[in-house]
Amino acid sequence: MFTSNSEHWAEFIFGRAQLGDPRRTNRLVKVASDLAKNAGKSVSRSCDDPASIEGAYRFIRNDSISPEAIAEAGYTQTDELVRQRPLVLALQDTTGLSYRHSVCEELGEVNSGSDTRHSNKGRTLYAHSTLMLDAQSKQVLGLAYQHYWYRQSKQVQQTHQLQCRERSEKESYKWQHNVEQLSSRLETLDNVIDVCDREADMYEYLDYQISQGHRFVVRASDNRCLVGFDEKLFTVLDALEPSAHYTIDIQQKGGRRARTATIALSHTSVTLQKPQRAKAEATITV
Repeated sequence: MFTSNSEHWAEFIFGRAQLGDPRRTNRLVKVASDLAKNAGKSVSRSCDDPASIEGAYRFIRNDSISPEAIAEAGYTQTDELVRQRPLVLALQDTTGLSYRHSVCEELGEVNSGSDTRHSNKGRTLYAHSTLMLDAQSKQVLGLAYQHYWYRQSKQVQQTHQLQCRERSEKESYKWQHNVEQLSSRLETLDNVIDVCDREADMYEYLDYQISQGHRFVVRASDNRCLVGFDEKLFTVLDALEPSAHYTIDIQQKGGRRARTATIALSHTSVTLQKPQRAKAEATITV
């Protein structure tokens, strides 16, 4: 379902939320509709009248309402749309939500950023999201999963001790965790390509995706050693002859002029050597 009508969208996404009382579900739809219609504005500025403002804040403060149930309602609707599409891109990325008011006391001891840009009292809640996109039409299908955490305290162990921790104990496990959640709900990811930026270029993550038979794209960050080559990864890739070209329109931004760029596409198969501390197969081919 694709619509610019906020009421229709909110009803489609949250209309079947199981919150223990139909009146709560109706209020959720109303709040979501108001916020969608006024994206970027506060709750009070998004609502039409004082009664709606009071109803929204009562809903938010109601401890009997599970945020997981709200999220699950949206994930379920996204799953239905994904199953109907021949090819879907699962876009993963992390967003930092920084706060400087009283909620900071609940978000650990780690500062949200450098002292030159943020208050020392600032704290960050991280949200790692998977957004589903129809590969053919480029339409957003919806949010498939979102994982939250905050950094409770600074890591005081030495680098090699941190690197030797179990995968599930590392913050970088978020990439695999999101894929595992999708796989458990959708049962098959045959029509899904997972897309990650260079932060996900970890040997264990690549090994996990290959071992599960998943399709994925990860932007390379490390200039890795290769099996069968004297040169490293980036040198081998730079020497490839383009197989095809295509153009992309780049919009004007700041001091950059609008232009049409010609993109060269090349490809090859390489076998990566396992880093010393990685807990995975000795080699993987990508």
